[in-house]
Amino acid sequence: MQRKLLCAVLVALATPVPTTAATPLPEVIVSASRSDEPNIDIPAGFQIIDRAQIEASGARNLAQLFRRVAGIQVTDGVGGGGSANLDMRGFGATAVSNVALLLNGHKLNPATDASTLYLNNIDLGEIERIEIIEGSAGTLYGNQAVGGLINIITRTPDPGTLAVEAGTGTQQDRRFHLSGGAPLGGGLQLGADLKFDHSDNYRRHNGSTVKRGGLTLDWSHAAGHTRIRFSHLDDYQDTPGALLAAEVAADRRQVTADFVNDYFNTHSTLFRVNSAITMSPAWTARLDATWQRDRRDFIQSFRGFGPGSRSTQDRDTIEFNPRFVGRLGKTTLTLGADLQTTDYLLLTAFGPQGNDQQIAAFYGQANYRFTPRLSITGGLRHARVDNDINNNGTPVSLGDDVTVGSLGMVFKPDAHLRLYARADQNYRFPKVDEHTNVVFGQPVGLKTQTGVSYEAGADYLGNEFSLRTRIYRLNLKNEISNDASAFLANVNLDHTRRIGLALSGDFSPHPDWTLGGGYEYIDSEITSGTHAGSEVPLVARHHATLFAEWTPSLRWLLRADLAYTGDRVTGSDFANTGPRLDAHATVNLNLHYDGGNWQLNARIDNLFNELYNESGATAFGTTGFNPAPERRARLDLSWQF
Repeated sequence: MQRKLLCAVLVALATPVPTTAATPLPEVIVSASRSDEPNIDIPAGFQIIDRAQIEASGARNLAQLFRRVAGIQVTDGVGGGGSANLDMRGFGATAVSNVALLLNGHKLNPATDASTLYLNNIDLGEIERIEIIEGSAGTLYGNQAVGGLINIITRTPDPGTLAVEAGTGTQQDRRFHLSGGAPLGGGLQLGADLKFDHSDNYRRHNGSTVKRGGLTLDWSHAAGHTRIRFSHLDDYQDTPGALLAAEVAADRRQVTADFVNDYFNTHSTLFRVNSAITMSPAWTARLDATWQRDRRDFIQSFRGFGPGSRSTQDRDTIEFNPRFVGRLGKTTLTLGADLQTTDYLLLTAFGPQGNDQQIAAFYGQANYRFTPRLSITGGLRHARVDNDINNNGTPVSLGDDVTVGSLGMVFKPDAHLRLYARADQNYRFPKVDEHTNVVFGQPVGLKTQTGVSYEAGADYLGNEFSLRTRIYRLNLKNEISNDASAFLANVNLDHTRRIGLALSGDFSPHPDWTLGGGYEYIDSEITSGTHAGSEVPLVARHHATLFAEWTPSLRWLLRADLAYTGDRVTGSDFANTGPRLDAHATVNLNLHYDGGNWQLNARIDNLFNELYNESGATAFGTTGFNPAPERRARLDLSWQF
């Protein structure tokens, strides 16, 4: 049955069929200029996930939501969704460091260490829309915006409302979310939210518990708008570790003796102020300041060495991101700076790793509209990083700077067709745990990863269907990677490149039906050095999605999603000689009912119970696998008073 479904997907995608009832392009794309300026058409491919799509998805978390998005490969080797890896343009294990994830324009993935994205710090119920910019965005967003960026934009609670959401499901899933807003007068509005989420997850010793609370104060004043946000997250996750192939065959849910004590326990506190100020009819200032404190204790063991010992990871970060957007005739200018200072300390049995890091970047972007149909966008960024590293008691100072630029154009022959092309340089500074390897005394210091992306695409938004195509090439020098076969050594790969093709679209053959899908081909290859000609590990060459929506009435919606991921080289297998992760296809089903002030979602994941491994890595001739969950079900009810 699953093979027939997969064949149907590939046949459908092989023919460029017309796709969905077209949705007009949004007037404002915040990610275009890092400000809510209208009519800036960026030379890039993008996708918008709006509030209605989020509600109809039935997704429990961001990881589930992104699995249905063409162009994003999601892996979650731990479970719970909070540590999932979001891969755009084929980076595999280091995708977390090559995709910029933003919340209201503020980067969530830290520059200091190759940590997780803290996806549990975001609740789907708070999101207004998600803007996905496909491909490099090095000029405007800088460090780590190599494969693309995801900007999550939250909504302001309606004054005087209270929203309650509760859910339950298999694997002891249970959740409770509470949010609301109240006017305070004088242009002030207070919002509050509470979240509790627990699941035993699929494997034994795999439970997760998320507790989060936050307060938001919005102030509309004569000069513009100011938002103050405070939140605190407690995120606990038991980690069951990888299994050998024979262990997966015997009991794919088991945890071996080496990993029975492993866990992550994260406490994250965030305070942020962002203000939009109208300076003149032509100029607007955005002033963002953020303080974030992350405290994590954990045990992560190595197979064959017995249970590990408790370690701690502390990070304090202060950021200031001023930017100014103005119009000079037909030109829209964006000028800004990204200033960040971080104190970081990791304490393990191997000794301390610390870093006092400062990053300063200054950038400018100009969008010139020649005619209503033709616009040109160009930009330039200069960035510098300085690291004062404590590598197991040995002080080391490292610094580097880089300058990147971009140039692109958008041409609209008519109201339905949009064509674009661009070249964009990008970079990624090494993180502190990539600079150092205290186990075997690897010399401290990696080179800065640099690259350039070339891309062209076309979007057709018709009255009855839409179709989007992209073709790209990404060349990288000194790509930063991790080699588990050398006991977690961090390395620079001399030269790598990605060549890709992406197709997506949807159409409505009947007023009650919408069909669509997407396909992406990625040839991700190491092109020089010891492993020249090898595939980049953990990157699927073929990735496809297919969906069908049935809306028999304004209140009911039934949606089926199919996601296909091709076979992949396991992590750290740079020689491509070990076993591969098998291709797999999964089907998810969601029933959504909109009762006005209340909503119901009933969801089944992995409907046909596909057995596959989500991820895996090869080290010292041994390959470990992280089995993916079998079939599971959820029921969620939300009510707004």
